[in-house]
Amino acid sequence: MMNRAEEDYIKTIYELTVERKQSLIKSNELSESFGFTDQSVNEMIKRLESKNLVSFYPYKGLALTNKGKQIAIRMIRSHRIWEVFLTEKLGFSWESVHNDAELLEHATSDELLERLYDFLDKPKYCQHGNPIPDLKGHMSPSSNLSLADFEKNDLIKLTRVLDTKELLVFLNDKNIKLYDILLIVEKDDFNQTITIENTAKQDIISFQTAKMLFGEKV
Repeated sequence: MMNRAEEDYIKTIYELTVERKQSLIKSNELSESFGFTDQSVNEMIKRLESKNLVSFYPYKGLALTNKGKQIAIRMIRSHRIWEVFLTEKLGFSWESVHNDAELLEHATSDELLERLYDFLDKPKYCQHGNPIPDLKGHMSPSSNLSLADFEKNDLIKLTRVLDTKELLVFLNDKNIKLYDILLIVEKDDFNQTITIENTAKQDIISFQTAKMLFGEKV
């Protein structure tokens, strides 16, 4: 049996691997993602390794075993399907849906999850633009290019945002939504800011914020 903390680790390792297109993840990347100490992360890695869920390679990093990948895919699939249901059918806002989806993903049977998926007409993406994996882990494509990767005068379609409450509240305040078309008006490397235009309204965002927003050129 796995507890919730172990499942969260497995899920995060998988997400970091896919998002960064890396075969191995360093333990300090997990520490940064969770905000935990290196010691507590290393203890969890040892526990997961003892359960044959991760393989650790000294001085290189760690990767999920096939068993670990299957669990991670199922957790991510469950989480994102619940996010779609909670926002589309129950009216949850995209910044408030995460915690409830987090609870539900751990307590959902396979049969319930697949019925929910069919009920929602088999969505390909969650409300934050993250692809929903199928049972084998195959996902629709998603952009890994952040707004910070584009240049002045580029026209960008916003296709994915990080599921961080503070970021989502900020985007609400600026009236920026998924699939909006954004023009990069100015990129100030010295001050680390980007000026974007969205339906004739301009906003200045930091490079830090820009790195949490992903899109594709149009």
